Amino acid sequence: MIKVDGVDKWYGDKQVLYEITFHVHHGESFGIIGPNGSGKSTLLALLSGIESPTSGNIYLAGKNVKRYSRKKIAKWLAVLQQESLPLIGFTVREVVEMGRFPYQSWLGNDPIDVDLMIDSVLEKMNLSKLSDRPLEQLSGGARQRVALAKTMAQSPTLLMLDEPTTYLDIGHQIHLMDSISSWKADADMTVLAVLHDLNLAALYCDRLLLLQEGKIVAIGTPEEVITEYYIEQVYGIRPTIIEHPEVNVPQIILKSGQKHYMRQFSATDKLLPI
Repeated sequence: MIKVDGVDKWYGDKQVLYEITFHVHHGESFGIIGPNGSGKSTLLALLSGIESPTSGNIYLAGKNVKRYSRKKIAKWLAVLQQESLPLIGFTVREVVEMGRFPYQSWLGNDPIDVDLMIDSVLEKMNLSKLSDRPLEQLSGGARQRVALAKTMAQSPTLLMLDEPTTYLDIGHQIHLMDSISSWKADADMTVLAVLHDLNLAALYCDRLLLLQEGKIVAIGTPEEVITEYYIEQVYGIRPTIIEHPEVNVPQIILKSGQKHYMRQFSATDKLLPI
């Protein structure tokens, strides 16, 4: 599904990604985690074709991302950003309908029954009663549900998430991630998510990639990556990690009053194989 081969990224004389190499399987939920400034959102911008790597290659479904047209890539993948949709004066239904733009001809025709599809998407996201409501009248959580509904209307094969739960309370976080998981299962979709919350990442991702200052520290299952060793070395804290009592994935319990420090991994550090 996704293959990243030796990718570097420079902005002027500053290098922000170093020799990034990994792959994502079809149907997988793959998470990218790391501290602020570690290069997570930059990597997502490269994977989605918004930006180009300085060196190295990125392949989507066996084809270099550089060879996709913008409209073609919009049919294949969708990106859900961390911020809710801007207050743009459209109704909920009108915003969701915008997800069909990549499929429309120059005359505005769509190959499917759009009204029927939009009705179904609104119902799945519990937005039917709000369909005629202007977007600016909705709460932040509701606007984020509208943003997800818009990506659902886009019918992507690959969904990319850029910290979509950052501004949501815990109830809306779980509702959003559960909605994505259900949609992924129904549509046989691949999900690649940049997540700030490590507990959510462990709950919803099959594998995780841990970044620090633009370098890969580890790739593996949540049990392999979310360990006291890696969290201490990358985030500079000593957490307590327990096993979730129902789904058997690691969950972090934070402790206050710790001395924080950060360090770089070197070639002599023991890392998970990529």
